[in-house]
Amino acid sequence: MALVSISEAARLTGKSRKTIHTYVTSGKVTKVTDTQGRPKIDTSELIRVFGDIKVTDSKQKSQCNFSQDVTPKIVTPAVTENHQIEILKKEVEMLRELLAEKDKRNDDLKHALMLIESKLPKTPEPAPEPQPEKVTPTVTETVTPVATKKNWMFWKN
Repeated sequence: MALVSISEAARLTGKSRKTIHTYVTSGKVTKVTDTQGRPKIDTSELIRVFGDIKVTDSKQKSQCNFSQDVTPKIVTPAVTENHQIEILKKEVEMLRELLAEKDKRNDDLKHALMLIESKLPKTPEPAPEPQPEKVTPTVTETVTPVATKKNWMFWKN
């Protein structure tokens, strides 16, 4: 196929020049040099990596899409919609089965919990703890406070 410059490759693929350079440095796109030493990219490489490319002729201003597909794909909308409907019906049925299994498991767990609770001995109400009697101290002597010298009062005698 034809060799194009990096700017032209960016225009054809709709990507930026920086993206094309990144693909070249990472090895996703192969770069070749022409006879004058300028970097070029083969359009087959662009189609391989990016799929369809847009070619515009400056005189005609029309877009042509190149594709890698050799044979055209003919898909009728009715067949596709019917297929999607069947897939969705199967998915709904599968989800209903999963929901039924989950409900059954929850019921089994509730039943097991009730069996466990019924086998536990009844715990009696805790008896109130006896409160100690309050004792009032009786004063038999009079105590006179003694003035003590604090350690930070070292200058006082």
